[in-house]
Amino acid sequence: MRDDLAEGNETPASPAPSPREPSFEAPPLSQDNIFDALASKRSRYVLVALREAEGAIDLRELVDTVAAWETNKPIDLVSEEHCKRVFTSLRHSQLPKLAMMGLVEYDEDDAVIERGPYAEQADAYLDIAASRDENVEV
Repeated sequence: MRDDLAEGNETPASPAPSPREPSFEAPPLSQDNIFDALASKRSRYVLVALREAEGAIDLRELVDTVAAWETNKPIDLVSEEHCKRVFTSLRHSQLPKLAMMGLVEYDEDDAVIERGPYAEQADAYLDIAASRDENVEV
């Protein structure tokens, strides 16, 4: 039990920050930053997949989803080589960039990704961009 609660204090000394709120003061994303994030089809696929998942998603599951959408094939028909390229790209490029913008939260140790605190700011733009892609249903 926490010390401040054990001593009879009714309320904790300070509320715990929400995991969905950034731990820093950052202004809302600019339109240029949103366009930059959505410039990559792979990044758009990541954001759509996370929005559809309505929660955290495993990196392997995300790789399979993105690879299937990119090739417009069921995942069992997508080459392992293509999945490896998607994995490398997401892990080393797209996910760190999206995480830096606050659009995703990426836990490299647990290989889990979820929507970031600023993801909703990009949703309207994402809807427009994804609606023009025949491989993804928005």
